[in-house]
Amino acid sequence: MKHRILALALSGALSLTLLAGCANSGVSDVPPSSSPAASPTVSEELSSPSQPLTSDPLSPTESPAVSQNPEASQTPDASQAPSSQAPASTPSSQPAASSKPTATPKPTAKPTPTPAPTPTPAQPETDAVASVWNEISKLELPTLMDVDAATLASLYGIDTSSLVSYVCKMPMMAVQATEFFIAEVKDGQMDTVKAGILKRQADLEQQWSSYLPEQYELVKNYQLVTNGNYVLFAISDQNDTVVNAFNSYTK
Repeated sequence: MKHRILALALSGALSLTLLAGCANSGVSDVPPSSSPAASPTVSEELSSPSQPLTSDPLSPTESPAVSQNPEASQTPDASQAPSSQAPASTPSSQPAASSKPTATPKPTAKPTPTPAPTPTPAQPETDAVASVWNEISKLELPTLMDVDAATLASLYGIDTSSLVSYVCKMPMMAVQATEFFIAEVKDGQMDTVKAGILKRQADLEQQWSSYLPEQYELVKNYQLVTNGNYVLFAISDQNDTVVNAFNSYTK
């Protein structure tokens, strides 16, 4: 840019020299000493290499020089760039997040009507022997234990092969005489079963006759009841209730 300004200055100086020469040749009354003095002065100033460029009237700081520079006019200033270009990525990303459609909750599936439960076939009722014992067990009784088949044959002389079903309970403590035998007897076996019950009763009377008179009284007041093929043998202090329960399920 400095060379361009220097060239412009030299062109101007030459133009002034030519004009001065023409003036000297055409005007005779101009003193000869005035023109030559001015011309060398201008040429010396422009041709002097040591003269600082800041003294040139066409300083680079002047606005015309800046406006004539094509490169400067074509180069956009970063600070003057449109603000809309800088955040180019922001509009593309920010709206994307905000414009993301909100997940719409899926409609709840219409509940399938629950089919009506299939009626369960009626379970067979508990047999009469178990039902009688369930009623008796609700009474206030001493702690009792089950009598298995082997013990039944030993104490009563009754084989379980003569029975359809049975429940036999006797006390766990030797100081109690409470005892129950409830059974459904097979056809033709009732006399055999009753004989076994009477044998057991005779043994209990002998056992308790000399031991704990109160319990001996319970043994003597035993109950032996039959209804068809069902039989009850009971030794307790609530025999009336026990017999009623037996009759309610076996008659």
